[in-house]
Amino acid sequence: MSLESILEHILNESDIERERIIKEAQLEADKILRQAELEAGVFYKEIFEKEKALYEAQKQKLIVNARLEQKKSLLAAKQELIDAVFKKLKIALKEEKFKKQQILADKVKEIPEDIEFFLANLRRDHETEVARILFK
Repeated sequence: MSLESILEHILNESDIERERIIKEAQLEADKILRQAELEAGVFYKEIFEKEKALYEAQKQKLIVNARLEQKKSLLAAKQELIDAVFKKLKIALKEEKFKKQQILADKVKEIPEDIEFFLANLRRDHETEVARILFK
């Protein structure tokens, strides 16, 4: 064997070995990349699920707060109406606009209604309505 053929044989062997090493390295790199993608997918899913849960909790909190504010607004509007009615009713009762007839043996007499009776009944009805709205 000549020196040239020995060198050519060594170069061929080194090329073959180099290609084998490159192929192994590429396979190992692909394996590492697939593993990293799997791990990234798991981390992504964990983070996504945590954020989704936080989002849902915040969404529910906002919905509950909005409903509560709606109920408060409704109650405030009803309270204003009831206060206006009470105010007018008190004035009318003080001016004795509401009278009932008391029939006696010898005459019929008009007497003013009892303001406390009206206020007690209206307040009870009002409290029932407030409880119904709050605990609906």
